Amino acid sequence: MALDREIPGQEPFSPVRKVPRLVAYSNTLTQVVALHEAVERRLGAPIGQVASSSASAVAPRRPRSLYQRLTPTQIDALVAAYRAGVRQPVLAERYGIGLTSVKKLIRSAS
Repeated sequence: MALDREIPGQEPFSPVRKVPRLVAYSNTLTQVVALHEAVERRLGAPIGQVASSSASAVAPRRPRSLYQRLTPTQIDALVAAYRAGVRQPVLAERYGIGLTSVKKLIRSAS
């Protein structure tokens, strides 16, 4: 059976008619330009100006090390309090550090 043969009562096969979305999605340049204009309208400024001003912004500061926030004496006291039965969330609040930091100090002291 030949595939290119027409079937009586049916229209000939046309790939463009069968997949109309393919034609619509193939023109991406128009869609990119429309998206670019929509972003500029939303920002209220050309994209190039927004990018140049944000590129000169200062990066956020890195948080201080845990060992710079607490002295060795404080770390020893924290570990001793934990071994005496004080719960980790209480120690975190008492020393003004996160619960993960308390756990890290206790693990490193063991």
